[in-house]
Amino acid sequence: MATPTPHPTSDSPFSERERQAKRIFRERLEASTHPDRDRFQQIFETHLTRTAAIQKALRVYPPVLQENKLGSRERGLGTLVELLANATDADFEMFLPMRAMLWRSLTMSRLNFWRLLRYLSEEIEPDDTELATIIDRRVHACVYLKLVDELLTSLAMDEEIPRNLRQEVVASMTSLWDSTPSKAVQQFFPLLEAVWEARRKLFVSVGTMLGVSEIMKLLQAGCAPQFVDYFSRAHMSNDEGSAFQEFLIGVTTEQITDLQSFMKGSGRTCLSPEEAKKALGLDRTTNENYSIGVQAYQFHRERHLQSAARRLRSLPGPKHTAEEYMLMYFLEDFVDAPHDEESPADAHA
Repeated sequence: MATPTPHPTSDSPFSERERQAKRIFRERLEASTHPDRDRFQQIFETHLTRTAAIQKALRVYPPVLQENKLGSRERGLGTLVELLANATDADFEMFLPMRAMLWRSLTMSRLNFWRLLRYLSEEIEPDDTELATIIDRRVHACVYLKLVDELLTSLAMDEEIPRNLRQEVVASMTSLWDSTPSKAVQQFFPLLEAVWEARRKLFVSVGTMLGVSEIMKLLQAGCAPQFVDYFSRAHMSNDEGSAFQEFLIGVTTEQITDLQSFMKGSGRTCLSPEEAKKALGLDRTTNENYSIGVQAYQFHRERHLQSAARRLRSLPGPKHTAEEYMLMYFLEDFVDAPHDEESPADAHA
């Protein structure tokens, strides 16, 4: 049986697991004696309607590559690959098909819907840890789906990557936008989801800088072994090693270098996590008002922006995040595989 994906289906803006979670929440809400239950039910239905409206708008647009001729102009996967390779973070969205913009809006609508249900669940069932866990998983599944799109986006913009690999990247990306995830996406998503879930549970000791204990904790927390195996290769590049260290420790290569210099200058061989954070200016208090899922998104986004800046300015250090390097490696197995111009599901996506 295929692993359920976090994608909506052609007839619903929500995935199979999301629909199951919705049913559970609705049952809890209907059984609630909360004085605002009726109002909560109205809010619940309103947000369902709004999300469905975005799905309806998405259906108006055909699959990304279906309309490929306009007079003497022709476009296809190849022309999209070259177009995106010349884009940057500053102008990438200007080149996106409208369907891609709507797909991203639908993903955010689903994410915000689950945030809303998390708040409502705290009102109607504040001690129901089972319901909270179910909803939290749906929030993070949407965050991870958004992040997969951003991983692919980052690779699509790197013209240093071999063209045939970039073609697989863009094909995978358009399969997301068409709501018909490719085999590569379907297989990679649960692997990456396990990696991010494990990292989210990891308590990191920044001061040691080695990351050895973090690797073991990562595996114990349920991280996909393939991820750790990839970054344990004998012939791994320096950039890949630095990207993995960033992932483990949670700070950038530049910050790691600064911390090493600080330790050398102060004659220290290690620092407590508190001392390390203070030395790096990271001892700010976590904003407890952050919506659920924001920190998981922020964890990757900060590393991505730093690596993109290195590519743009030809600076030393990893040019991609650890997850992006892993995705490149993973997609190599799918390079040169045939891509259907349109599948039966495309016409209804």
